[in-house]
Amino acid sequence: MWRIRTPATGPSIGGAMTVYVLVREDQSEHGFVDASIVGLFRSQDEAAVLLKSSIAEAREQGLRVCGDPGTEPEWEVSWSIEPHPLR
Repeated sequence: MWRIRTPATGPSIGGAMTVYVLVREDQSEHGFVDASIVGLFRSQDEAAVLLKSSIAEAREQGLRVCGDPGTEPEWEVSWSIEPHPLR
């Protein structure tokens, strides 16, 4: 399953920018999880476009995508979009 995390605080007065990080997690058959950064984006919408295409590509490859029916707890790949405010 993919998830989008929302920042705990709103934008600061100084015009702070938020960077959206697309993170991929791969789980081995032994349950170990390896995380990697797929990309950095200026908007959540840009990150979501790559997220959707990445999920489609993983399904085409036959990978078990976290959140798909019947994959818990033995998924192979998962994504998340994490906002990171820059100061």
